[in-house]
Amino acid sequence: MSVVEKPLDQVFFESKMGKYEIVKLAIEWIKVKKDEEGYKHLSQIQLLDKAVRDVLGKKQQDTESEIAELKKKKIVKQVKQEEKQ
Repeated sequence: MSVVEKPLDQVFFESKMGKYEIVKLAIEWIKVKKDEEGYKHLSQIQLLDKAVRDVLGKKQQDTESEIAELKKKKIVKQVKQEEKQ
C-alpha cells in the first residue's frame, strides 16, 4: 500500500521521520506549492493532507532540496515582476 492509499494517521505512525519534522516540511511545502494548479483550489484540510502525503512520499533530503529550489524560483519570479513595474 502506498502513502496515498493509507489513512493519514497510519502514514504518520509508520514514518521514519519525526512527527514535528513532517509537519515542518509539510508547512514549508504548502508555502512553496500553494499557488500551483494541483494545490490552488484545495481547502486547508485537503491542502495539509496532500502536503503531508507528498512529503512522506519522498526522502526527507529530496523534499528539503526541492523546497529550497522552489523558494529560489519564487523569489526570482517576484523580482522579475517587480522589475516590470
